[in-house]
Amino acid sequence: MKRKLVVSLTALVMIVGLFTACASGPRQLSRGWDDYVNQKYTENAWLHGALFQDILPVYGIVGFFAGIGDAFVNAYYFWSDDAWDNRGTGFQHEAVRGAAKSVKSP
Repeated sequence: MKRKLVVSLTALVMIVGLFTACASGPRQLSRGWDDYVNQKYTENAWLHGALFQDILPVYGIVGFFAGIGDAFVNAYYFWSDDAWDNRGTGFQHEAVRGAAKSVKSP
């Protein structure tokens, strides 16, 4: 009984480690969601900034679940391609459309 428990726990740790060891992948879901939120904020700052981000944490909740989904997406990209050629998969951000103002990163 004790041996089965040890083997089961070892297998569980290895499976969890398989998915969490490659958390720094393209983060396709989270970054795609960030692009969507950024676009919506430029269209209506009060609705998409103050209401959906601060008062009602809609964007934060969706972002949380996107992060969980990214654990599987990142594991796929890491183990299917990136680990074998040592070249990471990037994410192409969408440009904001129709924004009156924008800032550049330093």
